[in-house]
Amino acid sequence: MILKRLWLIVSIFVLSGNILGLEAAEVIAISEQEMKTETMAVDIIADEEFSESMHQYPGLIEKIQTERLASRNPYVLLPHKPNYFMPLTYQTQINQEEQEEFYGALQDGKVPEGEKLERIEFVFQLSVKHIVAENILGKFSSLEVAYTNKSFWQSYNDSISAVFRETNHEPEIILGFKPSWDRIDYMTLAFNHQSNGQGGNLSRSWNRIIVSGAKIWPDRIVNVRAWYRIPETSKADPADPSDNDNPDIDDYLGYGDVFYLRKLGEHSFAATIRNNLNLDENKGSIELDWTFPLPGNLKGFVQYFNGYGESLIDYNQYQERIGVGIKIADWL
Repeated sequence: MILKRLWLIVSIFVLSGNILGLEAAEVIAISEQEMKTETMAVDIIADEEFSESMHQYPGLIEKIQTERLASRNPYVLLPHKPNYFMPLTYQTQINQEEQEEFYGALQDGKVPEGEKLERIEFVFQLSVKHIVAENILGKFSSLEVAYTNKSFWQSYNDSISAVFRETNHEPEIILGFKPSWDRIDYMTLAFNHQSNGQGGNLSRSWNRIIVSGAKIWPDRIVNVRAWYRIPETSKADPADPSDNDNPDIDDYLGYGDVFYLRKLGEHSFAATIRNNLNLDENKGSIELDWTFPLPGNLKGFVQYFNGYGESLIDYNQYQERIGVGIKIADWL
């Protein structure tokens, strides 16, 4: 059943021409027609404005130039974080506890027979942003609004109608600028809200002020984030929507993270590390990515996660997951 469902999902991507109601011959005929083009003069950021270390990443320069150009187009939404689809992931410890708590409010805590979550899931992330204003704090500064959706889909689990087990919504407002201090190449200040959009005992959310600083070297990029959680009540009452859904989330997700990216030719390797810095009850997470080229503009990647906080519903549950998928937009 899993292989059948996976084949169906892949077929949807491959046979996208049929979605438009076109026969194969018509698709080929259209593709053979040449599109007429014309040249238009546009202004982009000059190469000389970028530091020497940034010139080691021509893709990064092109990304910034393209984003600034596209920001003037009202019909364009830009990628924010990586956009990807992982149709096949496996986690070693699926979180059944939350589902049992949900049924506990309905039928004495007993999950109906056969209605169990499966360890194989389809995970995907969609992330977009819009540049509201530019050059408000000097060159390379911008004010942006962004939204990220990360979903965990039990797509192969027919026993519970292939439900979305968890979806995290993350809108944010970001002020980015290039500081005068040479040790940091770029900084951001953001207001970030993250929620899973659920109610009752399944509700998870928090608000943060996040500061980040990035440093670019010829062979690697490091970005460090630190956040302050905006205080809420210390109580956690599922029946009261004004109460704190997850008062101890800092104990598991800590107060920041470190992102490291190393690019080797067409391949890139990335790691994101979190830790609560509590030696007595130490908790954290690590996420590792290997991204490799595919034909066209797509990239393949393998991802491994170990620790706490892969999703909001699992923030206090230890998880280990490995998955393989396709990226349609990446950091670089």
